[in-house]
Amino acid sequence: MIQTVWAVRSLPDPAAATPKASVEYTPLFLKLLARRGLQSSSQIEEFLYGGRASLLNPFLMKGVAEAVERLQKAQVRGEKVMVHGDYDVDGVTGAAILSLALEKLKIPHETFLPERKRDGYGVSGEAIQKARERGVRLLVTVDCGITAGEAIKRAREIGIETIVLDHHQIPASGLPPAAAILNPLQENCAYPFKELSAGGLAFKLAQALVGAEAFEFLDLATLSTIADLAPLRGENRNIVKEGLRRLSERKRIGIKVLAESARLRAREIDSRHVGFILAPRINASGRMSSAQTALRLLLTSNEREARSLAGILEEENRQRREEEKKVTNEAVNEVERSVNFSRDKVLVVAREGWHAGVIGIAASRLVERYHRPAFVVALEGEKGKGSARSIRSFHLFKALQAAQECLGEFGGHEQAAGFHVERRQIPALRNRLNEHALSVYPPEVFLKSIEIDLEISLSDLTPQFLKEFQLLGPHGVGNPKPVFLTRKLALKNLGAASGSKSQRWVTDGKLIFEAAPSGRNPLPFDFEAGAHFDLVYTISERCWEGESRVILEAKDAKPAGP
Repeated sequence: MIQTVWAVRSLPDPAAATPKASVEYTPLFLKLLARRGLQSSSQIEEFLYGGRASLLNPFLMKGVAEAVERLQKAQVRGEKVMVHGDYDVDGVTGAAILSLALEKLKIPHETFLPERKRDGYGVSGEAIQKARERGVRLLVTVDCGITAGEAIKRAREIGIETIVLDHHQIPASGLPPAAAILNPLQENCAYPFKELSAGGLAFKLAQALVGAEAFEFLDLATLSTIADLAPLRGENRNIVKEGLRRLSERKRIGIKVLAESARLRAREIDSRHVGFILAPRINASGRMSSAQTALRLLLTSNEREARSLAGILEEENRQRREEEKKVTNEAVNEVERSVNFSRDKVLVVAREGWHAGVIGIAASRLVERYHRPAFVVALEGEKGKGSARSIRSFHLFKALQAAQECLGEFGGHEQAAGFHVERRQIPALRNRLNEHALSVYPPEVFLKSIEIDLEISLSDLTPQFLKEFQLLGPHGVGNPKPVFLTRKLALKNLGAASGSKSQRWVTDGKLIFEAAPSGRNPLPFDFEAGAHFDLVYTISERCWEGESRVILEAKDAKPAGP
């Protein structure tokens, strides 16, 4: 059992509690804005109301002008272009955005998405061979390519130039020999926002190519941003705010049919719907078979075809869930059997027969369960494909760099990464990762904790504050829902409803609110009738039969202190 530490954050200084705003907000809301580092009226207005008008000029990004010029040459010359994406949501949506932009410019092109088992991670040798056979003169990679120096060199030697769109970390070996590279992390890139997803980069290039017409791709860029766990701040926040509006309009036939297939009936699609309903279905084809199914769904304008493709994704998602459950259960057993929690800060598990398409999800489940960075390896003979997920503050790519003598290819970013490893190297990898963890990170990083934004009373949850609270969304990585602590609450018996395992009513003696589980966790209540407890929670609103209700999403509870 992992003990959870409650950390009530303090404001950096007294002035931070009262930022300046041109609109009058409740003091409680101003404190939450201060938590987000928002002090001036301009910062607050941009955060709360920024959108399409606040998107940055794409030509500020290093490589964009060169990429546009090269694509315009392809347009004039009638050269064929190949868009090389990846098999996850980020790579699929990025490829879809570029395909749609090239279609608007009437540039002849085709798309290539690698298959996980056949091609592995990165730029595919088969794609370069196909490009040569089909007369392609320009390859555009999205969500891959930054580590593909040798493959891009081979493409250049046979007369194919490359444009790279990749948001992953720059390798120590340097940049590939491409005609243009779009990656805000590269040296001397003046683009002020560094955390775009690959789909976000594809949108910026589309914006440079077709101007305001690119705004119709914001729904796809939003799927990419949320699914790839890009932080929802800065330009990502503005992309997602606009993109969620477009998703809610369901103008793209593939999205409309996919939502219907998933029984997503909510009028407004939010970040949670994307992360837990739409994105897993788009990801399912790349995990279980070929991501081309998902790409075709996003590109089609034929409703009959869309329904057929959405049905395939629904079935593959069902298969994915079954495989995920099996691999996760076996990975948990492996952890319980082999990990010494007083010694090991990083989990490394491997087994023959695990489906490589679901090991990333299994790694996420291990992180949730044990609050440790998790590296899960699917073995096939003497070779292994690995996927890693992390806790806050533990940088996966830097950890893999520290252990690179044990690895083949690897890539990724702070919270998610992929790698290849030989079976014989797994013990050394486990040791090296744990040595890195112990030498670089203090022990408290590996303690499960809940950061509490504010301690409040139920009476603070006024209609005005709840209305203001909605302005803080969309929530996700980089912009989590605020977490509150309220002390000395008790359970309230309201008849049959209070006996539900997923629902309770809590009271401070005057006000009553409904409490429900947060995420997949059960309600953290195990108290005698009449006993007082302290509750940590976030807030959500749910509609039931046309009525909106405020829900306290319980994250943890402890017996009330003195």
